[in-house]
Amino acid sequence: MFGFGKRNKQSYPATSKWAVLEGTNSGKVMFVRRNDAARGLSKHPEYHFRVGVALPLKAPNEHGLPGAAESEELNAIEDMLVPRLESEQRSLLVLTITTGGMREFVFYTRDRQFAQSVLEELRTEVSSHELQAYIEDDPGWQAYNQFA
Repeated sequence: MFGFGKRNKQSYPATSKWAVLEGTNSGKVMFVRRNDAARGLSKHPEYHFRVGVALPLKAPNEHGLPGAAESEELNAIEDMLVPRLESEQRSLLVLTITTGGMREFVFYTRDRQFAQSVLEELRTEVSSHELQAYIEDDPGWQAYNQFA
């Protein structure tokens, strides 16, 4: 009647819940990690900027995927990227896509300038891979919903 005990459908998730998807993209193998806990945040009006951070692979295998050593380097970059962008719940990692010689991390953020400054800072710190990035308005979470 009064809504006590109902969860806010537009809240930042306390923890992430990941699903792993496998498919193809332009004939290439594709692996996607999707943060299912992000679904509730997709309706939040403030988190409407999509941040994409793409890392071209240095030595992809015949399927366009990284080997073990390069995977470790990519994991280290993710470990630098996620806590910075997610600090103070400013952004949330929603997808990690690996296909065609590339790994891309997709976040949604409520603070475009903050995300831009984090990306500029990381470009100076990451030496193992070229960090390519963009920030664009995506209030409908189209990138996330492609895999939802």
